[in-house]
Amino acid sequence: MLIFNLRKMANLLYDEWDLAKEKSKSKGKTCAYIYLFEILNESEKIIIKKEDNKLVGFAGYSIWNSKKHIIRKTFYGLLAKLLINSPLVKNKQAIYDYNEAYDGVSSDLEDYFDGELSILIVDKKYRGKGYGKALLNKIFYLAKQDNMKNIQILSDEACNYHFYELMGLKKIKEVTIPIGEPGVTKEKNYVYEKVFKEGE
Repeated sequence: MLIFNLRKMANLLYDEWDLAKEKSKSKGKTCAYIYLFEILNESEKIIIKKEDNKLVGFAGYSIWNSKKHIIRKTFYGLLAKLLINSPLVKNKQAIYDYNEAYDGVSSDLEDYFDGELSILIVDKKYRGKGYGKALLNKIFYLAKQDNMKNIQILSDEACNYHFYELMGLKKIKEVTIPIGEPGVTKEKNYVYEKVFKEGE
């Protein structure tokens, strides 16, 4: 069950990205939990991958304007807001700025896509074993079962965006945003598209 894996999922996010921790002066893994709850708030489905009972990765996708799973989504959205407004976060605006920079990359394409890949992450120690490809293919299968015609994939220089090109996805947009991981003043973000075809 997903709820029993929340700590492991947050740990994976914490080890991978800053997620505004430095600028927000947040305590511990607060930013990782905020980001995780935001992902769960928007995701239609989340799948996890384990090896020998260890969480090695997870992925999810959202369907824009979906009303399914509304209670679960609302619950996690509320948890994210509570954490942002808690004493654990000193600079709340830094969290909002970080989210706006990354979420706003493709706002002009909102009517073009049916939804997006909300998360794809694999533990660094387990990369190169095909887990990322397996997770992404499963997401594509589930999204197609949900009658999606296409899906948006956002990536950036802090991630292995070449992976999506190796998976045969089409890059349709490139944007530079004035925020990034610590030490990065500007970062290139990329929008990829996966089109679901009949018989695929």
